[in-house]
Amino acid sequence: MKDRIAVIVGATDDVGRAISTRFARNGARTVLIDIDRQPLAETLRMVEDVGGRGEIIALDPTDAQAVKTAVASLANRYEAIDILVNNIDRRDASSVAACTIENWERSLKDNVVPLVSFCLNIIPVMKKRNYGRIINVGSLDYLGFANQSPYSTSKSAIFGLTRSFALELAKDGITVNQILKGDLKTADNPLSAEAEEQSASRLPVQRLGKPEDIAYAAAYFASGLSSYVTGQNLIVCGGKSIYSSMSA
Repeated sequence: MKDRIAVIVGATDDVGRAISTRFARNGARTVLIDIDRQPLAETLRMVEDVGGRGEIIALDPTDAQAVKTAVASLANRYEAIDILVNNIDRRDASSVAACTIENWERSLKDNVVPLVSFCLNIIPVMKKRNYGRIINVGSLDYLGFANQSPYSTSKSAIFGLTRSFALELAKDGITVNQILKGDLKTADNPLSAEAEEQSASRLPVQRLGKPEDIAYAAAYFASGLSSYVTGQNLIVCGGKSIYSSMSA
């Protein structure tokens, strides 16, 4: 990834920061995007602490015009945009009985629209150089879980989008893959020692995932080593998806 330009959307949560610093260690120049400037500045300091280079852009990813303007500015300043990471995750926990149409609209707007918006604006830039790596960070919840149907539906949409985009863009030297997160230990999901132990005991690997586990997978998909891999959905879940009931 040395000297590749990598746009990372959703750079301020634990997974986004792990991906940003991993890419920086691998030599990429990172463009960090999220809503709030202060958390972005903190992520940039983490990138610089590992010897990386980067910049921040604060915008609302659901604002299509803001996304278009930002990408146009990047395309004018750099010769290429080589890598796009869509780490967009807004959870909506609602039962079917409690759901309103607003829940559904919000989940699709928050989780799907930004991903599509960044893709539609960056893909033409990638096509000019016949090279690109698009990595979508999704969730094992795409399989469907109780009490979060809007969220699971939005994640299922990304599954199909990844495969469809991959088929269309392969001829242009652009790969499109997805990482499906399992159970992670993050600041957004704080657990007591007892709760963590109980959760880990239900997984084949006997531990919860770390943001770095997602970052390693993202680094592979973003590198030249994965040029023959596209349209794939890699489940990083410690084995949960192959042994447990998804409805449990």
